[in-house]
Amino acid sequence: MPILTAINPSIRTAHHYRFPSEKNSSESFRLGYCYAFHLVTGGKGAVTLPSGTFSVAKGDLLYFPPTLPHSFHSDASHALSTYNIYCDLWAPRPDVGTKHLVWKEADFDPHILTAIEPNTDLDGLPNLLHFQHQSAVFDLFALVVEQHQNSAPYSDTIAKNLLQALLLTIVQLHSYTPFIDFRIKPLLDNIHKKAYAGSRYETWLEQSKLKKTQFHQLFKQATGISPKAYWTSVVMKQAAAALKESTRSVTDIAEDLGYSSIHHFSKQFTLYYGISPSEYRNRQWS
Repeated sequence: MPILTAINPSIRTAHHYRFPSEKNSSESFRLGYCYAFHLVTGGKGAVTLPSGTFSVAKGDLLYFPPTLPHSFHSDASHALSTYNIYCDLWAPRPDVGTKHLVWKEADFDPHILTAIEPNTDLDGLPNLLHFQHQSAVFDLFALVVEQHQNSAPYSDTIAKNLLQALLLTIVQLHSYTPFIDFRIKPLLDNIHKKAYAGSRYETWLEQSKLKKTQFHQLFKQATGISPKAYWTSVVMKQAAAALKESTRSVTDIAEDLGYSSIHHFSKQFTLYYGISPSEYRNRQWS
């Protein structure tokens, strides 16, 4: 069974599309020759699969493996719009051009079907995923489509590499990223942006608007460690980066990170990394 990093992606077609509601009847049946990914960028609608009909909205990602029957239904007042990528993953099929769909089962030509390989990651993906708070997915989707439609040198290669990155990101977010409560995620973002020694646990608790026990439970569910341990790890990683990337003194770095005492900073750094800040820098530079 090939692993996902072994894919050799080739895009049949990629574009942004608005599903007009007046065409809903002609969208009552779709059958794909290749792998299809649809990221909803606006509007409202629904998708029908063998397992049922599901409402979709901005930020939802639809994944259709080859030969999965499906159909789209666009809202009359707010037409559904999506980024669409139709691709081969295991073996390019330049001989079939951009043929990617049929709208009648009787028209299906098995000779145009893509290569299909069993893969634990792809086989485990649901047909509907929710990525409302994942800007990386939106950015990668848009770049794949842009490069695919670009005629500049290297665009085709860039699009293929971006597509592989997109698929790995989708699988990572679905399979390997812990659930992060919407009240915890902004705190994590702020800790990364503004981590310094003067950060206050009470401020995070107040901003989350959660009870203390629930805050700790959701924070540990999202990060695997306590709020204090998470904050310490972020600050120490920033300190390590500063020691590697600059010639500033340890005292200056400690002050930038909000430490009032170089001794307190050195002690905490040594407890985290097992060596002093100066020794850490010397080892990196040597």
